[in-house]
Amino acid sequence: MTATQRTSVLIADDHPLYHEGVAGALGASPSLEFVARVESGREAVEEIRRLQPDVALVDLRLPDLDGIGVVEVLRREGVPTRVVIISAYEDSATVYRAIAAGAYAYLSKASSAPALLQTIEAVARGETVIPSSMQAGLAEQIRARELAADEPALTARELEVLRLTADGLSAPEIAKELVLGVTTIKTHLHNIYGKLGVSDRAAAVATAMRRGLLP
Repeated sequence: MTATQRTSVLIADDHPLYHEGVAGALGASPSLEFVARVESGREAVEEIRRLQPDVALVDLRLPDLDGIGVVEVLRREGVPTRVVIISAYEDSATVYRAIAAGAYAYLSKASSAPALLQTIEAVARGETVIPSSMQAGLAEQIRARELAADEPALTARELEVLRLTADGLSAPEIAKELVLGVTTIKTHLHNIYGKLGVSDRAAAVATAMRRGLLP
């Protein structure tokens, strides 16, 4: 991009007031050009394919395909548009998923207009932007997932038992659900506890969620 070119920006968001505010901020910037607005994930993919804007602001929660799904499709197809995920949610697991999927930035919808414009300009230069308020949580997610990768993996059956445990089912109820003996379920739970380094059901569920083994 030369000094005289403007950064083209597409907005994918289904909230008219937010869109209007962002479009107004973009219009006031001499270096940015607002090129399109869509209201669903699939529309976002189609318009980004067609227009190939420099940057796309994509809401995390979109009808029919969420923002991370949009990023995954674009990355798989090699579309060069750089995506900024915007969201009212700042949980570290979601931030991790977005960046791992290929998003260049994750920004709160509560961010100021100057912060939004600065993020777009940085992403257009190829930079990755994570607000300071999210960095500690993201680092924790990375450490937890690296730790989990070094530890014994849960089997498919153990994950199934763990998911039902997280749903609040007792060992007899899990046995009935999976058509297995109660002793077998207790053996699976014992193995799960050992692999996760915990001693009870609540700790197993909490640890699994922290390590990304459960949604």
